[in-house]
Amino acid sequence: MLEERLREIRDELNSFDDDFLKYSFLVELSAYVPADQPDLMRDEHLHRGCQSRVWVRFTAEDGAFFMRATSDTLIIRGVLYVMSELFNGVPVREIAETDLDFLEACGIAEHFSDARATGIQSIADAVLTYCRRQAGTGEAG
Repeated sequence: MLEERLREIRDELNSFDDDFLKYSFLVELSAYVPADQPDLMRDEHLHRGCQSRVWVRFTAEDGAFFMRATSDTLIIRGVLYVMSELFNGVPVREIAETDLDFLEACGIAEHFSDARATGIQSIADAVLTYCRRQAGTGEAG
């Protein structure tokens, strides 16, 4: 399931001939992530390690992973939307058994500064850590 979703996301993002169009598409996707989520935008959900302010909350329901997230910047909200589309509803164990460089796998690594890419990858790493703990694989990072 995860590999199929990743292929679909990569194909869609790489369908743009122009890098600016790809970046603009990510900004457009931000419209699908509400900017104002008071129940989420609390200190306990603030993800440290990003240039932007990012709030994330992970849950597991019936063995499947779900994340809610938002950011104070459009481009990162677009990336969070892509991340949610990739991971939401996927079995926790399937995510736990992967080793994913999110930006590289989506084919968009070259569009972000090193600092911003590190922040985005840290969110993806937090997803993996959460799923590994939930799955009890003992590989927390």
